[in-house]
Amino acid sequence: MLILSLDHARKLGLVLLVTFSTLTISGIDGAPSQHLAKRGADIAVSTSASASLELPQPGFFADRQPAASFKAVEFDDDDDDQEQQPDDDEFDPEEEEEEEDGPEAGAVVINKAKQPSTPPKSLPSDPYAHYTYEKPYAPAANSLQPGKKARRTMIIGDVHGSLVGLNGFLKQVKFDAKLDEVILAGDLVAKGPQSLEVVDKARQIQARCVRGNHDDKVLRWKGFLDSKKKGIPSDLVENSEHHIIAKKMSKEQYQYLLSCPLILTVPKELSVKKIPIHVVHAGIDPSDNMSKQLPWVLVNVRNILKDGSPSRKKKKGEGWAQLFNDFHSKRVKQGEPDFLLTYGHDAGRSLNVKKWSIGLDTGCVYGRKLSAYVVETGEVYSVNCPDLGLNSDDD
Repeated sequence: MLILSLDHARKLGLVLLVTFSTLTISGIDGAPSQHLAKRGADIAVSTSASASLELPQPGFFADRQPAASFKAVEFDDDDDDQEQQPDDDEFDPEEEEEEEDGPEAGAVVINKAKQPSTPPKSLPSDPYAHYTYEKPYAPAANSLQPGKKARRTMIIGDVHGSLVGLNGFLKQVKFDAKLDEVILAGDLVAKGPQSLEVVDKARQIQARCVRGNHDDKVLRWKGFLDSKKKGIPSDLVENSEHHIIAKKMSKEQYQYLLSCPLILTVPKELSVKKIPIHVVHAGIDPSDNMSKQLPWVLVNVRNILKDGSPSRKKKKGEGWAQLFNDFHSKRVKQGEPDFLLTYGHDAGRSLNVKKWSIGLDTGCVYGRKLSAYVVETGEVYSVNCPDLGLNSDDD
């Protein structure tokens, strides 16, 4: 069941109905490219950015516009507990976890690395990251032919090793493997108890994906382990959860997770608004064009500081999505969005629907919801996830 507080509903300009609510999302695609304060980066990536990634030039700060309406579909199950979503200023388990990566209980820590808060010029483990920047998206065969049964392309928020949450979602929405397609918005692994089983499930249903920050840490560890080199990079934490997952990961699981690009663009032909839909894990730097985003930003950003620097923390600065929407609302004034940006990563802000962007991480691994945006209809599905016993103390 989708839970929205009254304050959140007012921000979205929604009128809530009890039971099934139908809420309609406008699309998105355009990104600024003027620099506010650019940071250099010596990060090698496999670049295949297409013209569709070139977004309109910036102006940045604009008068705020009310969010577009959208359709939300609630799926009832046996657990009807109404859960209060945290306010933006309250504790964010995801952010706290990122503050310092800790080991499993009783594990011996050889190197304990504090993650950078803003984009670093480079990280010691960069040679083992093996990024794919962007991948072409080819729709499934016959998916665009008229007269066919309606298909769904569902962009799903962070699963975080909650296989039971993912399976429950697919069951509730009546997923049809022959017809429907899933895109996972990153962070398939870590936190939950069945990270590699989630990867196997994604492979089984032929889900597409983008790389999340937790996926990135596991991939860096696996790349380092496979290199057989000595001397653990100082930004990798030995005996951490990411290290343990990497050691257990099969070649097939690694290759699948490695295949997840930083950006995936769904073609406009599939969209209900006939606009491209970009999928990233965390977000973007609103001051730059989509095709020029730093990999660190794409998997880590939450806020933009006063000096224009992207930050993975939320205690200072302003949410990147707000600034991003401010810019595009000013750019097109009262016009319809010409693209949509969907992302996960920010469980503390939960379902975050704006005119040009949709945040889909609704804290499934914490026993809240697993949410998805349906490309062909503009609907948002939200399904209850089981309580895995994780809380702020586990981060």
